[in-house]
Amino acid sequence: MSLNFLPGRPNETIQTTCQATWQNHVILAYCSGNNLILLSNAYTRLQTIYINSDCVAVDINSRNGFIALAYANKVNIYKPIHQVMRNPKWVLCCEIMHDESDVNCIKWGSQEEIIVGSNYLSFWKINDEFGIYKPVLLWNKRQPKPVYICTISDDSQFVASVGKFDKTVKFWRKNTISGEQVLFHLTLLPHTDFVTFLKWKQLDADKSHSKDNGSSISRNGSFKSIGGRSNISSFEDPSLTQTLYTLSTDKKLQVWSCHDINSEKTVQNWGTIQLKDEQRFVFIADSTTLSKILKEDIFEKHNIVGIPDLLFIVSYNGNCEVISLENLSLNPPKPMSKKILFNKPLSKSFLITEPKFVYFSDAQAYISEDTKGMLSIVIHDLGGFVQHCNVDVDSLVKDSSNEIVHNNYMFTGHNKSIQRLIRSSDGEAMLTISRFSENCVWCPLKISNGSTLWLKNIISTEVPIVHAVVHEKGNLVILLLENQKVQAWNCPNTYINREEKKAAIIAEFNLSETDEEFGHIATMFNTPEPKHNHNRHYIAIIYDNGKTRSFEVSSEGKIIEVSSDSLAVSDITVQDISIIDPVHSKFVSDRPLLSLISDSGVTRIYKANVNSSFKKITWIKSNEINTGIQNAKQVRGSSTGKLGVMDSSGKRFSLWDLNRGVLEYEEEFEDDIEDIDWTSNEYGQSIVSIGFTGFVLLYTQVRYDYTNNIPSYLPVEKIDITEHTAHDIGDSIWLNDATFVVASGNQLYIKDKSLDLSDEFVSRSIGSRKILSNDILHLNSVLNGPLPVYHPQFLIQSLYCNKLNLVKELVLRLFLEVRKINLNEYDISSLPSDLNVEREKFLVKSDKDYKIEIFPDPYPSFNKSVVESLIDLLTKTSLPYLTRHQQLTLITVIEAVQDLSENKDILDYNGLLFLLGVRLFHAHKPAQRGLTMRDVSWALHSDSKVLLLTSLDGRIGSWQSAKDHKISFWVTENDLIRKIEQIAKFEFSDGDTRDPSKCAIYYLALKKKQVLISLWKLSVGHPEQQKMIKFLNHDFTEERWRTAALKNAFALLSKHRYMDAACFFLLAGSLTDAMNVLYKQVNDIDLAITVCRLYEGDNGPILGDFLKRVFLPEAILQDDRWMTSFIYWKLRKSEVAIKALVTAPFELEDNRDLVKKVQCVNKSFLVEDPALIIMYERLRRKNIKYFIGAQEIENKIEANLIVRVCDIYRRMGCDFLALSLVTNWKFMMPVKNPKIHYTQDSQKENFGINTMASEPTTTNRMRPSLFDKFNDDSSNFKQYKNTLPQTNATKNMLDDFESSRNESGIANMLDDFTNSKPTPQSKNLLDSFTVPSPAPQAKSLRDDFTSPTPIAKPKSLLDDFVTPTQVLEPKNVLDSFSASNKTSSVTSESKSHGPSKPTKPKNLLDDFM
Repeated sequence: MSLNFLPGRPNETIQTTCQATWQNHVILAYCSGNNLILLSNAYTRLQTIYINSDCVAVDINSRNGFIALAYANKVNIYKPIHQVMRNPKWVLCCEIMHDESDVNCIKWGSQEEIIVGSNYLSFWKINDEFGIYKPVLLWNKRQPKPVYICTISDDSQFVASVGKFDKTVKFWRKNTISGEQVLFHLTLLPHTDFVTFLKWKQLDADKSHSKDNGSSISRNGSFKSIGGRSNISSFEDPSLTQTLYTLSTDKKLQVWSCHDINSEKTVQNWGTIQLKDEQRFVFIADSTTLSKILKEDIFEKHNIVGIPDLLFIVSYNGNCEVISLENLSLNPPKPMSKKILFNKPLSKSFLITEPKFVYFSDAQAYISEDTKGMLSIVIHDLGGFVQHCNVDVDSLVKDSSNEIVHNNYMFTGHNKSIQRLIRSSDGEAMLTISRFSENCVWCPLKISNGSTLWLKNIISTEVPIVHAVVHEKGNLVILLLENQKVQAWNCPNTYINREEKKAAIIAEFNLSETDEEFGHIATMFNTPEPKHNHNRHYIAIIYDNGKTRSFEVSSEGKIIEVSSDSLAVSDITVQDISIIDPVHSKFVSDRPLLSLISDSGVTRIYKANVNSSFKKITWIKSNEINTGIQNAKQVRGSSTGKLGVMDSSGKRFSLWDLNRGVLEYEEEFEDDIEDIDWTSNEYGQSIVSIGFTGFVLLYTQVRYDYTNNIPSYLPVEKIDITEHTAHDIGDSIWLNDATFVVASGNQLYIKDKSLDLSDEFVSRSIGSRKILSNDILHLNSVLNGPLPVYHPQFLIQSLYCNKLNLVKELVLRLFLEVRKINLNEYDISSLPSDLNVEREKFLVKSDKDYKIEIFPDPYPSFNKSVVESLIDLLTKTSLPYLTRHQQLTLITVIEAVQDLSENKDILDYNGLLFLLGVRLFHAHKPAQRGLTMRDVSWALHSDSKVLLLTSLDGRIGSWQSAKDHKISFWVTENDLIRKIEQIAKFEFSDGDTRDPSKCAIYYLALKKKQVLISLWKLSVGHPEQQKMIKFLNHDFTEERWRTAALKNAFALLSKHRYMDAACFFLLAGSLTDAMNVLYKQVNDIDLAITVCRLYEGDNGPILGDFLKRVFLPEAILQDDRWMTSFIYWKLRKSEVAIKALVTAPFELEDNRDLVKKVQCVNKSFLVEDPALIIMYERLRRKNIKYFIGAQEIENKIEANLIVRVCDIYRRMGCDFLALSLVTNWKFMMPVKNPKIHYTQDSQKENFGINTMASEPTTTNRMRPSLFDKFNDDSSNFKQYKNTLPQTNATKNMLDDFESSRNESGIANMLDDFTNSKPTPQSKNLLDSFTVPSPAPQAKSLRDDFTSPTPIAKPKSLLDDFVTPTQVLEPKNVLDSFSASNKTSSVTSESKSHGPSKPTKPKNLLDDFM
């Protein structure tokens, strides 16, 4: 990160700036308003010191680092905290106050001595008394006029002073009487014109004839006296000759020599240099300073011995004349020798402006590793700028053609505190607004070490500005003032073009000249036309009640009000209105302009339609989302469709996607949030800044990750200004090219787009990612955009899309590429992101259509050897664009692909995806607490549940592991009973003590009270053993003991023994109360479902009621579509379950009665998992009820859904999958009125599972039996087949039901019922729906389901589907694979007595559920 400063506008006094070298630090200090600005460490370290009034003078003591600051009638003395510091910092140590007159100038002497000029000229000494500094007045003298300039020699023996418009310099010679009593003798030095400049020549302390006077240096660098004597520095050698330079307005530079004559100090004019008429400015480089950067013999070719003093004289046209001055400061003195050495032109940018007055601080040697022979020059133009530049003296002396002057820094800014920053729509200009009439227009400027701002113009208004709009790169600024005036200002490039053109008003409109009451003005902003017009602009003023006023501002100097309708906000109470940041890299007219939020959290976004022909602006509500955030403090949007909201506490911040209406990120901070600002890269990927009082956090958008639930925004940088200033941040804003500007007090901090990768915060945010450029825009594009195809997220999502063969090839190609790179010792960054895969392969819909490629030996195809070798490589090689965690996830996915490949012939694809979810869960523990509902859905709709549970037997032993794998949601009832019995045994025996209370809930749910009693009998030593045995032996079917159990349950609730309370509720037969306790108090949803399924069976009414009453409202509020689909599946509403995958839960059935719409807030982007539509597409092919439910989804809604999913895929970086989805998606042919007719009992409004909607018996298009089609010879089948229209135009969605084994490669469950030789002209399974009426002679198999009494007939193959006797679970085609499920499903009683009266007919298609 490169952070540059505009520390503030310098005050317009000649001693505002000072430059000195201390401890090899070149330090610049200048006064800005009531601030002291200190810059060190090559001008990268800033410290701001605030005082009570404006500063007038500053000086730095180069010997000990002390700084004197004059303001009003006081002088503050600041000392460095340490004498040796990497980052120097100063603190106040004492204060000088002589009289009530204002101090005009100050100057340090040789030790802690300082001269102060006001109405008096006073001489002070700063004494150090054991770390406490006290000023001591040594001498003072009232002056006839206030002292304007004063200076003191290096040895503190001579003082020169002058008043304003003085032609006489007062020369004071020090005479020490004794101790600290000092007298000064006065000598007058006459001049021919007003004196404007005084300077003493610097002496080299190392080369002076210093004497051992018993002085020493204290630990803080100050001089101490020993033995009571006055301490004398090495400069206090009476043999030294001091030299004084004076400059007057008649362009005469006079040199004065102060030396000994007959043991008497005298001062004489040692020479005069007359400047030419075209010459304007003079600065002097002392030989002492030049000797630090130049070699001794560098001037030999000019016949000069040693290094002379150099006089630089600059003319109006930029020409610089260099004169050498010799024989100064010699004792005995010699006549001064002067010689013109060079006459060279300077660059035009040497001075930013063309000032009338210029003040040069003392030149210093600029010593750094990159530059040699440079002289550091600080120029103050007394007009608002302090400029730092380097003078290449070495090139100058060698007569090189190189540039002599190099501009480094320009320091300016505001004089008073900045209140607001307002940018132009294109980010090319910015307006800073203060509390007063001072307002500035700035433009960003690229410099060698980052970015800065150049001052375009200053706007001085009659009253402060309320709102503003900046146009045309700052050339046109439209203002709304406190006095209700709208003004248009023309702002030319005054400073950059060296013009004297000031900003001027070109048009004005008075808002108060109307009788209509509009209300309080909320904001004013630009409303762009469809095509940008440089000569005409439209602005809008929005009032807090929704009323608007719009104006046309023309370059001709006119402001005309145009028609504008009001915002539709009468139904809400507006909490906050704000402008949406225009962050597009190019001009976009059709973009959101305004955001507002109500007190209830409803956010509305508005666009404007500008009709220039009819002079009318129409407001269009483009988005509305319910954030649920009440009394929000601030809302701020981005034109790319993002919205930031700050809650009422000011500490919680949430980011929303306006286009999808979902929450993307949320975070709560310890500090109060002050500001929110947006920018983006050229691809529309967002970066947001969150401002606090002393620092700003920058967050970048990252890809969606539905697998690991990684936040969609990442903090990447912290801009902390607390080390530079104690002032709070006033405002911040983004300009073009990610230039970020922070206003604090009267200062501006400018950060360019670069990142400091060595910074601790930045490195922690980037982590192990390897990026090619330290650029926040580049990092933003890396964290977004298309993923490399070897990224684990891309592989996982490809597996969800039934692309196992593609993933296997990607893994193989990754291994071959990484192996080749390692063998050839190439850079890993050369790894192709697409692994050189043909793009058409990504568009193949499923594995059965994928053409498998054979590679050269020794690795022709994907196998276990490839997996092991690749994992070994990945443990040694870091792949580009992957973090360490992502690379570990990649290894897990590769292992999972191997497992899926081995089991694909045993498990169905849903089962394979469930195993993938299990793998990922165990890889992400403990960050991931358990399987997701997505993983549950894979298992729920798998036909291999028994095999899935068998594969997990080794992992599931305790209840916690069962809960992690969510077995209560997806395993069959019999398997759940078996597993819970194992868990109960484990929980009882786990630990040092055997406590039956740990397993009581399981045995009571299984209704095995006697087993629990036996366990209590084994628990010898348990304090509650006897009581529990005695109590459990009672008969709880009796009302007395049932009541006792209930009382005990409520007593245990009061003692917070919630598990025991649930057990007693089960003893009392109160399953509902037990579930409530487990759900609400124990907070264990899985246990609540498990207990209910065990206690009353899968078809019990209590679970259905609980799902509908408790789980469903929560799922609706969370917009959890996986959970909603599960609930409806459990309620046996398959046609609703499939709709729940692609429809908001609130829109289903009568869910509007369960929750209020205002409560429905899309709390997370994760609710729209793209795997939902994959599951939707699979289910509608699986079952007739799913198909009919999918028919209720209109094609238009389905198309919009596809677009949204594609947008999500692109946000995830899976662009190939988005393209594959739109390429391969097929819309179903609509079926008119696909209504299902239910039996009479199914029409009852009851949510118990026993009375749920049964399978459909007839539809408008269904007449014959479904199984008639399996008998091609039946006359009925031939009859209805002949009635079908002969067309091959469109393949039906359910054609796959009819695919043969040879065609698909996968056997259909109903294949065994078909003839060995399928009819070539076989039709779709649903073709039977087109028969208008059933044939009278044909009897449908479904007729048996509606018969009032069972029909006695020989046992048929289909009897198992209609036998009404009790069965443990429906027979599964894969039961033969399960060793634990070999018991007969029909009891001996049912065999001997025949079928009993059915409670509910069983349909053949139940197995699809």
